[in-house]
Amino acid sequence: MKTRIPPLLLAAALGTVCALCGSAQVNNYRELKYPALPEFKIPKPTVFTLKNGLQVFLMEDHELPLIEVSARIRTGSNYEPADKVGLASLMGAVQRSGGTLRQTGDEIDDFLAARAASIETSIENDSGLASLDCLKQDFDEVFKVFGEILRAPAFAQDKLDVAKVAENTGIARRNDEVGAIASREIARLVYGPDSPLARNTEYATIKAVTRDDLVAWHKQYYQPNNILLGVCGDFEAAEMKQKCEAVFGDWPAGRALVAPGVPYREQPAPGCYFIEKSDVNQANIVFGQLGIQMRNPDYFPVQVLNEVLGGGFASRLFSNVRSKKGLAYGVYGSLGAGFHEPGLFRAGLQTKSATTLKAIEAVRAEITGIIENPPSEAELKQAKDSILNSFIFHYDSKAKVLAQQMTYAFYGLPADFLEQYRANIEKVTSADVARVAKQYIHPDQLALLVVGKAADFDGPLAKLGKVTPVDITIPPPPDTAPKAEASAASLEAGKQAWAKVVKALGGEALKRTEAIKTGGSLGLKMGDQTMALKHNTIIAFPDRVRQVLSSPMGEQTVVINGQEGFLLSGGNVQPLPAEALEEQTKEQRRNLLYLLHFYDDPSLQMLAAGQEPVEGANCQVLAVSFKGVECRLWVAPDGKVAKQSYQGAHPITRVPGLVENLLSDYRAEGPLLMPHQISRRVDGQEVMTVTLDAIEVNPKLDPEAFKKPAQ
Repeated sequence: MKTRIPPLLLAAALGTVCALCGSAQVNNYRELKYPALPEFKIPKPTVFTLKNGLQVFLMEDHELPLIEVSARIRTGSNYEPADKVGLASLMGAVQRSGGTLRQTGDEIDDFLAARAASIETSIENDSGLASLDCLKQDFDEVFKVFGEILRAPAFAQDKLDVAKVAENTGIARRNDEVGAIASREIARLVYGPDSPLARNTEYATIKAVTRDDLVAWHKQYYQPNNILLGVCGDFEAAEMKQKCEAVFGDWPAGRALVAPGVPYREQPAPGCYFIEKSDVNQANIVFGQLGIQMRNPDYFPVQVLNEVLGGGFASRLFSNVRSKKGLAYGVYGSLGAGFHEPGLFRAGLQTKSATTLKAIEAVRAEITGIIENPPSEAELKQAKDSILNSFIFHYDSKAKVLAQQMTYAFYGLPADFLEQYRANIEKVTSADVARVAKQYIHPDQLALLVVGKAADFDGPLAKLGKVTPVDITIPPPPDTAPKAEASAASLEAGKQAWAKVVKALGGEALKRTEAIKTGGSLGLKMGDQTMALKHNTIIAFPDRVRQVLSSPMGEQTVVINGQEGFLLSGGNVQPLPAEALEEQTKEQRRNLLYLLHFYDDPSLQMLAAGQEPVEGANCQVLAVSFKGVECRLWVAPDGKVAKQSYQGAHPITRVPGLVENLLSDYRAEGPLLMPHQISRRVDGQEVMTVTLDAIEVNPKLDPEAFKKPAQ
């Protein structure tokens, strides 16, 4: 059935459209005229303070039957002791996962999952965070649990242990991504490596954190008068006020936080810094120096400057470095503003290695250009329009507005900061941008950091001046194994015990062994499951190894040929990173087969280090040192090696730990006696079992087996 529109009504509608459009007909889109932006009206939260000092912000939003709660706590990793960096992160994680005095973390997981609700906690540099999301119908009982997590977390030891593994995994992998390396290290160059704004967590600092530290941290900082609480959603403000009183009102006030000053390097450290990353084909480049604070009256001109320099597709960096010169897919640049301390000025890009120097000069030219060539009126208008037109999308929900209002209150900024934002941006002039560019950006004080493979650059970085290498080596965890005292007696006893091993496992035949080929299965434990792999390994003395791992997902081959190491996977060839090659070299030097082959090498030292039982047999412990690599061997009375230990890493997470290999099922293979079963533990947990099904002594080797394929 068709609906007929009355002619009079149709004519009136067309007349209205013509009135809007007919008078504005143009021949070019540039002549289009737009009405002024409507006034941006920001909803106001209901704000009150409980008697214990907890400040509450309420924002009603009846669009959906949902309620969100957020809390900001006056704490932060900036206040950690230097020897326990990572304490705040651990506390933030275990506060939620470790449960409360009433429920375990796992019970809370089940409770929330049954209600499609979530509660999360964390700690950042200068604030602690907690959040709740749930359906309106479940709010009362979920809010009660939220209050318990804030007020009385249990910090279960087993969950702290799990959180430490996660932190250590992050440490082990922190040098995997070039962009992450550049971002982290430019902050350390600008703020200083010892500043809380740029410190790294390390294995030693994570190990130093105890449950008592978490309890003490919570007691010191988690007081109601140090907390701002925000609630947004489908509720009535008066009723929600009563609920907040019921959950938090009887929480006694504590000592208010007097935030200590956070030290940072105030004098610039200009120069060219370089980090070698041999396994990449692109260079990551970043310039850096101190920025400003948000309270700076020049904050608004700086925002316009940032938009002109690197804010989007129309910015100078994007237009000139990316579009015109084609030196990067993405490029960035901005003068950052921090709430308490200065932010960072950062400008950079990632480019192919062969255009590294060209890209550096291109970015440097735009940095100096923003100082020497103020924005044109067209650039200024484009930048301001872009900021103002996108501004609303940052606050297009009541939850976003509430979060921003809480942030300003938390950091002591004016409550009308949002209302004044538009007016302050609109009144910025080209002269303002020119002034702040000259005042806050100093090309002669910039630190330039380059991360990449120097051999592939389009010229030496030394063309730019003195180059300072930056060491990003991850410090190993402290070695907790007891040290053997070297003495004539311990050396002689060690020599005799080692001679027993050599005689039992092959004697002179060990020296005549030029290569060993093994094949079998490998069970890799991943949580509660075990992944089955096939492996084939060729060891060719003195320094070549080829190892092939096969799984249903494909095959990977690692080759070390005495000059280099590389990985073959899916038809691709990748060089082994320097760290991986170094670790593989250490694995060779502590491999029992290598120690046996070089049993009379002058650099091989054996010290008797006491006796300990292994699987019921009383063993002689030997502290072994071979070409700078150390391990320990447990020698059974019959001369077989029952166990080996050393400071190594988990095969999956790469987290360092005490590796223990239990060797068993010794069988004769030609003139040699070799273990066919190896069980590996890391820090006491079983991670891998190796079974050898085939062993060949002095096999015929394919001369191509150790050659790097042509690319």
